[in-house]
Amino acid sequence: MSRTSQPMRPRSRPGSGRKTQGRGAPAAPTRKIVIAALAGLAVLTAVVVFALRGQGSSDDHTAGAGHEGFGHVHGIAVDPGSGALHVATHVGLFRIDDPRTAVRVSKDDLDLMGFTVVGPGHFLASGHSAHGPANVGLIESTDGGATWREKSLSGTADFHGLQVAHGSVYGYNSTDGAFMVSADQRSWEQRSRTAIGAFAVSPIDGGTFLAVGRDGLQRSTDGGRSWQSVPDAPAVGLLTWDRTGVWAVARDGAIWSSTDGGGQWQRRGAVPGEAHSFAVQDGTLFAALAGDRVVASTDGGATWTDRYAPE
Repeated sequence: MSRTSQPMRPRSRPGSGRKTQGRGAPAAPTRKIVIAALAGLAVLTAVVVFALRGQGSSDDHTAGAGHEGFGHVHGIAVDPGSGALHVATHVGLFRIDDPRTAVRVSKDDLDLMGFTVVGPGHFLASGHSAHGPANVGLIESTDGGATWREKSLSGTADFHGLQVAHGSVYGYNSTDGAFMVSADQRSWEQRSRTAIGAFAVSPIDGGTFLAVGRDGLQRSTDGGRSWQSVPDAPAVGLLTWDRTGVWAVARDGAIWSSTDGGGQWQRRGAVPGEAHSFAVQDGTLFAALAGDRVVASTDGGATWTDRYAPE
């Protein structure tokens, strides 16, 4: 009701002041009760709306417009069964369906720091969980990344690098700098303690590795027990290795390749952005870039096409 339409107060008759005051006394408490009730209703409404929004966000696993984004990508790989490209992020595992659609397949709240593919729909990972230990150790999914179970080292290991090759799992534990190997994914052998970033296993020799060290590229030829600097190697930050050769991304974005295990290098092209993660599959290079962009190259990094680029 507007101010001009409010009814006028009746004038008090002479001698009725005490009586009027007595009748009006409950007005202040009544107004307080009404205001308190309305305030309570507003709070309850806000809580319900917040709860509904939270419920809706947990069921919406599609990245794109309006999504919080991947953030930093720590792993990128192709599922050999479905052929689908997957990216492991701080907010779970995503499957790239088309250039505008990335679906979060992991049901758990996982911060994935290490990620590798074992076989069709079969993945291994490491990182952190909102509903478990701070470091999840090695975890496994056999349903394409939807659900995960503990395998080993729960609470003690945070692998910032994982790779399956030659029937074993190789991992770099960031908590203590241990380079570790496991043949059964449960018991682990610590081969060395070193400070490395990305590493790659030779596809033809399970005892030969390349790794990004503090002082440049490092090589091990004794299964990771000792490491030596690779002379004349480019200053790279990301590595991957398949039967077509070693592939690396330098800090300036340049793509370098070596067909002799890191002895000789050739500059091939450059990634079209800041690369977070890098992989090769059957001669195709994949790179996850800043800004939630995922690109691929079939000509050694000379040209790139978008596999995913949010609007």
